[in-house]
Order: sequence, then structure tokens, then C-alpha cells
Amino acid sequence: MVKSKQTCKKSTGGTAPRVTLELPVTTAVPVVQEVEISKPFTHNEFCLVCRDGCIDHDRLFLCSTCPRVMCSRCMEIPSTGADAIDTDDVTFVCISCHVGGERHGRNSYSPYFGFYRRDKPVFSSFLPIHATLEVSFKSQLSSAPILVVHLVLVDHDTAGGCVELASDFLRPYFPAGGFEFRTVTFDIGNSSKIAKYQAKASTVVQELKSNWTRVVVAMTNHTDNDDGDLFIGYEGKKKTYVSARAHTVLEILLSPWQSVIDGAEESYLWLFACGALINKPIAFGCLQQAVINHHMTATIGFNAVRFQPSFATHLLLAFMELVIIKRLPIRVAFPEMVGQSYKLGRHSNVFLLVPVAPDSLAIKKYSWTHHELRPWGQYLPVQCPDCGWTNAWRTVNTNKNYSFECKNRQCRKEYLFSQPAGSRILLPGRRPGACWISIDLKPTPGIPDDMLVS
Repeated sequence: MVKSKQTCKKSTGGTAPRVTLELPVTTAVPVVQEVEISKPFTHNEFCLVCRDGCIDHDRLFLCSTCPRVMCSRCMEIPSTGADAIDTDDVTFVCISCHVGGERHGRNSYSPYFGFYRRDKPVFSSFLPIHATLEVSFKSQLSSAPILVVHLVLVDHDTAGGCVELASDFLRPYFPAGGFEFRTVTFDIGNSSKIAKYQAKASTVVQELKSNWTRVVVAMTNHTDNDDGDLFIGYEGKKKTYVSARAHTVLEILLSPWQSVIDGAEESYLWLFACGALINKPIAFGCLQQAVINHHMTATIGFNAVRFQPSFATHLLLAFMELVIIKRLPIRVAFPEMVGQSYKLGRHSNVFLLVPVAPDSLAIKKYSWTHHELRPWGQYLPVQCPDCGWTNAWRTVNTNKNYSFECKNRQCRKEYLFSQPAGSRILLPGRRPGACWISIDLKPTPGIPDDMLVS
């Protein structure tokens, strides 16, 4: 029988003195009790054609070769043959699998019949589809279980933040369960506070009685403007923030969740913190090492000096739709993600860190370019730094080299911007005079010798 179902303070920078945190002998949290593993969700909850569910007399037909489903409203099933598809020996193949077989040469081009009995069509004529496909043939509408964890620095105001908004966007896609969002505040400025945080986090882990296919960890934090260290909270009772190196902070914050991260098919880390974490070479190296150590599928960061997380809302929403729901690989989806986020591009570059081997990373920098505002992703001063004139620049474009000269005849300050070597112009989000570019960066993971004990 064919299987079916029914369903329905804005910037993040500042200064804080660095402190040396004494890590526990092991940061792994012992399992107090056995975690109950629920049965994985194997099929999507929404039709791949209309992206809707079914109630009453409508049905969702489950593809026998992939997790996709199609609803009875989008197909013209012959009324005389409706009973024929309810027998045990009938299988259903979705339109995406049919087209995929043709495109990859597994099947010759042929009409789409949908329902088969022993590899032969149940109906004598092709199966009409009433609607235009609203998603690509490569994507799906996945309801595979996902856990979203938001780690927030103590006393950091995140009201109306993008993580909560993105989580609200996800909820309707999980009518049968399989979605969990947790916010955990951290203050790990000394050893006793570390123990308290890890106990609290381990309790949450024990409450999450499910096998999560995807895990998304978002951290909203401040960074020290001078060193790129991440804030960790208060060292004592005095409410003055202190900071520590990125690898140490992430080791403490992520270790209680590591078993959940390791058990997931995909895990993602979003760092909503100011750009010193990436702009400072030592801090960026420590971050890269932490990404390798914690086996994340991908990590996303930003380098705006005074980064404001709200500007990343469109990027995070696009991630939730393309990567989490449609299940596209993040490296494939990322150009489209930034293409929907040009206002973020005016604020910050975006960095994607993806492990490619046990001890190595692939790092891409995504920059928004505009021939007047951000030539080849670089910042053109709003006023001439030598004479102070505003609206000062006269520009010439020669073979994609942008030359800017101050209009003040007594000044003539000049800038020249050329396309970065090895950069690639991206088509998503391209508009007159503006586009996104991607640049491959050389990974530099590592922890300085004098900080190995930090």
C-alpha cells in the first residue's frame, strides 16, 4: 500500500580585561541517566509542490525512494483508480526522483506516472500535476528533528533578536514535533561559575529526549576590541566584564552539548559577535582551532567592528529555509543566502568556515561590492581624510579598476581599488553596480604557545 499521512544594545563589541580560566580536568559532562532516543522522522511533513500539509479527505503520499511527499490536491488521481493505489504492492515515486533519474541518466525520458506496482505504472496514462513546483528539484521540505540552542552572555539584551525570529519561522514546519529551541545564559568568569553553567547545560541536555538530526548553536556575545577575546561574564560580584581566548570560551560553552553535536548529521555554529574575533589574527587562529576541535559542519562569523546582529536576520532566515528546511548543503546555499542580504553586506563581511579534513578548514570570505559605496568590497571614506571634504570623490572605472580622486584641487587625495585576486563574482543578489564576491582564505588555525594552558 502507498504510504500516506496528514499534517498541518545593538552592537556586540567593547573592552574587557583578559582572565585565564582554569579548565576542569575534563569538560565533558557525565551522563546521569540514559537519554531516550525517539524514532527519527523519515518523511517530510509538507508537499514538495505546494509546500502545504493535508487534512480531511486529502492525503500526503510518501515517496518510496526519498523523504519527499506530494499531496493529493496537486495530483489528478483518476477517480476510477483511487482504490488501486491502496493495495500493499503499490509504491509511489515523487516528481523530484523521477526528474532526477532522467537528469542523471538512470532513466530515459518518459511520462510521469507516480504510482507503480512491481515497477510498472498503475494507471494507463500519465499522472497530471496541477501546480508549478515552488522549490527546486534538489530540495525538500524537511521536518527532520532540529535543536536550536542560543547561548547568550549574561545581561546581554537580545530582545527582538534574529535567533528568536528565525526559530519562530521554523516552528510551523514541525507540526508533529521534532523542533526545540532553548536559550541558555552564561556567566563563566571563574571556576565556580563554569561548574554552575555546565551543570545547568547538562540538565537541559538530559531534558532533550530526542535524537536530533540537525543542531544549530548561536552565540550572542561581545568581543574585546583590542585582542578579539570573547566576553565570558563577571569574574566576581562586581559587574565588570572579563574576557578569554575564543578556544577556551568555546570549549567551556560547547562541551556540555558535544554529545548532541556529535550525534547530529549536521551541526552549525553562528557567532553573533563583533569583528575583532576575526580581524585580529591570533583571535581568528584560536577560533579556527576551536571549529576544528568541536567538529561543526560549518561556522559563520562576521567582521564588522561594531557588529549588530539584527542586520544578519535575512541571512539567518535564508539559512533556515535553504539549509534546514530544503536540506541544501551550506556551501551550495551560501551564495543565495548572502544574495538575500545586501543590507548586511553594507554592514559587514561574512565568513564561512567548513572543515574539509580532521585537521583542516576551508574558509570563504563573502563581501558585498558597490562601485561607489564599497568598491570591490573595500570601504571608501565618507569624507576625504586629508582635507575633510564630503561628497568629495570623482571616480573613473577602467577595466574593473576603480579610481577615486578628491575633487578639492588643493588636495587630490587618491584611492585605487582592484578586484581581489582569486575572487569570484556571485550571481545571486546581483544588481546594477553591486554584487557579492567570494574569496578563498588561507586557514591559520592554532593557539599561541604562551596560551596553550588558557
